[in-house]
Amino acid sequence: MVDLTETSAPVSAETTVTLPDEAQVIAYLNRDPLLLTRHPQLLEQIEITHAAGSAVSLIERQVDLLRGRNQRLEARLEKLLDSAKANEARADKVLKLSLSLIRAPSLAAIAAALKTSMKDDFDIDDVFLGLHAPAYRRHDIDGIVPIEANGAIARAYDNFLRTRLIDCGPIEPDKTKLLFPKAEVLIASAAVVPLEKDKHLGFIALGSRDLERFQPRQGKLFLEMTAELVSAAVRARMN
Repeated sequence: MVDLTETSAPVSAETTVTLPDEAQVIAYLNRDPLLLTRHPQLLEQIEITHAAGSAVSLIERQVDLLRGRNQRLEARLEKLLDSAKANEARADKVLKLSLSLIRAPSLAAIAAALKTSMKDDFDIDDVFLGLHAPAYRRHDIDGIVPIEANGAIARAYDNFLRTRLIDCGPIEPDKTKLLFPKAEVLIASAAVVPLEKDKHLGFIALGSRDLERFQPRQGKLFLEMTAELVSAAVRARMN
């Protein structure tokens, strides 16, 4: 009698499971960022080794990262607030300067008002105000220096007078003697700014004992504003 019962190979109860590699796990989490939200228990089960050697849960690590991020944001906000306060204070001082120049009844009063404002409100140690001879022919107004075409100042600043670009940085001793001969302190750095750049009215120079006060790459908005205010005031009194 033929046995028609077929026998089959035994099936193993063990099944081989291939675990995803690290790149696949990262890719999956990127595709499904809400996975840990749906399974919050994983946040406490996953451990991350701290720099000190101890292990912390993922949720503790996230809290630590968030705390650090908040501290950086608070530091940036505080820096922005300090900058805003400084700009507001400077704006008030510029307004005060503009009112002083507008109210100055003469060229001598303009020079005096500029020097006083720079010293009292902006901590500038000395100020030079020079006007080109074709526009300014007088030599008797205290605080204003005529710039002769072939004079010592014109020769010392020939490149500046040609380009009419703001010049900031350390100042040489010979130029210090030309611009700030009566300075009460040793002038170490200066900002040289043209007046009416297109019309070549003259220039102002702000001197400081601080070598770092004026630097070549510093912001020049305040210097430009000051020059425009002085130019407008001088033109009004010259006319």
